[in-house]
Amino acid sequence: MSERLSTTADPITPDGERPFVRVAGCDELARNGDRVHVQLLGQDGSPRHVSLINHEGEVFAVDSLCYHAGGPLGAGEIEDVGGTACLSCPWHLYKVALGSGEKLYGSTKFADDGVTLIPDGVKSVGKRQRTHEVQIRADGVYVRLCLSGDLESDKYANKKVPGIAGARVIQVGGEVVTRV
Repeated sequence: MSERLSTTADPITPDGERPFVRVAGCDELARNGDRVHVQLLGQDGSPRHVSLINHEGEVFAVDSLCYHAGGPLGAGEIEDVGGTACLSCPWHLYKVALGSGEKLYGSTKFADDGVTLIPDGVKSVGKRQRTHEVQIRADGVYVRLCLSGDLESDKYANKKVPGIAGARVIQVGGEVVTRV
């Protein structure tokens, strides 16, 4: 199944900002839990795997492959971690905040006896997973890649990993969308 979309997936515009790219129809991400996996092909032809996920009416865009070992993070279960919606990587169960890309974990500390470990809340080790901007427009869902700085998920952004099935490929400057 192909759909015609006019796009420029990755080129930087003259003012230095990447454009928003139409990656899906609104109906594809209308319900809680809906997901669309895309590969945005840069000018050099290298793909960046991005997963769009509707969670409780908000659509998030994150790099599909986990920063830790390249697992299929975009296919992971969504879990509440201390009040924050997180993707749980199917490979090693790392928890990544949908909105910020931070790695969260349940901390512990020693009790007053100096021997017993007790819970000490949820902590962040900082942003590890790249997240991208999303706009919902009348004609579809758009993503703008946010690529400033270096993040750990960058090293896996273009790898081929099982688990992100049905990814839509969007070619820079082209109008052809295919599924892989």
